[in-house]
Amino acid sequence: MRLSRRDFLKIAGAAGITSVLPLDLIQKAMAGNGDPRVIWLQGQSCSGCSVSLLNSVKTTTIDDILLNKINLGYHSTLIAAAGDLAIKGALGPHPNLTELAAFENQWLMEGPDLKFDLDKDGRVNLIDFNALCKQGYILVVEGSIPAEDAACPVKFCDIGGHLSMEEAFSILSQKADRIIALGTCACYGGIPQAVPNPTGAKGVSDKLIELGYSKPLINIPGCPAHPDWFVLTLLKVLAGQTVTLDSKGRPADLFGDSSSQRVHAKCLFHPSRWPGSAPPQAATLGDYGCLESLGCKGKNTWSNCPVLKWNSGGPGQNGVNWCVEARSPCCGCVEPDFPDGKTPFITGS
Repeated sequence: MRLSRRDFLKIAGAAGITSVLPLDLIQKAMAGNGDPRVIWLQGQSCSGCSVSLLNSVKTTTIDDILLNKINLGYHSTLIAAAGDLAIKGALGPHPNLTELAAFENQWLMEGPDLKFDLDKDGRVNLIDFNALCKQGYILVVEGSIPAEDAACPVKFCDIGGHLSMEEAFSILSQKADRIIALGTCACYGGIPQAVPNPTGAKGVSDKLIELGYSKPLINIPGCPAHPDWFVLTLLKVLAGQTVTLDSKGRPADLFGDSSSQRVHAKCLFHPSRWPGSAPPQAATLGDYGCLESLGCKGKNTWSNCPVLKWNSGGPGQNGVNWCVEARSPCCGCVEPDFPDGKTPFITGS
């Protein structure tokens, strides 16, 4: 169960708290931050987006995120617990009635090692109650979601706890405050959804429509997604900032709809960067030059890959390379029609 601010104020009023504490102090307490829970589901994926996130360096590191920014409630790769024990913790309500009753028993107590002293200041008070009530969660989905087929004796993508990916998503997405689909498979179906799509795989947005759920959703595509795309978006969400989305549900500042946000417009081989001469043309893979004749999809792909690049060398530093500079065509992996609509990835010689 999750209490809203209004619910809390009703309870506080009924309990007489507002008679001894000014309302503005209560509101200030409610504005405090408790580490938000993050539940991370991995469906039909190669875990590449998790591996990519582990390489986060430029904005902040993964250990800073895990230790200081979020409370990672479940991630099948990163948490120590496994199997039924791990998934049981993810499925429980936050907080439940038992927790609220236990919290009441410690209300205004002082001393070390109090379970509900969530800000570790030696006392249980409104700040801790605020943090407890903020323990809803952000659901991060990596990988596509296969369909359940009653005629098929096999459940696709069993994630543990006798749950399929579809069952887990159905349960956890209902209670999530917000959902982040990470990677093209989670956003739009990606490679598992490619023809003939034998598992009936779908991305998060399509699955939410199928289930009839309406939830705030942010798509962060990519194969894999760049670590800073996720980190920058997550930090905005945690700071309470609005994440403006483009027409494909992606952060508009990282992807976008304008022609100037196309990969082609930012590429080092764009004609504007070669004044007085034509940019070099690659004749075969591995050559230095524009790869459009070899199948590059940069004109039909929107992302900041050419600027951000990959494999940052340190804090505040962009990466050192990206597909085209590595002399391989952009395959449009951040777009909803990837991969079927982007093949063949390579043409010509």
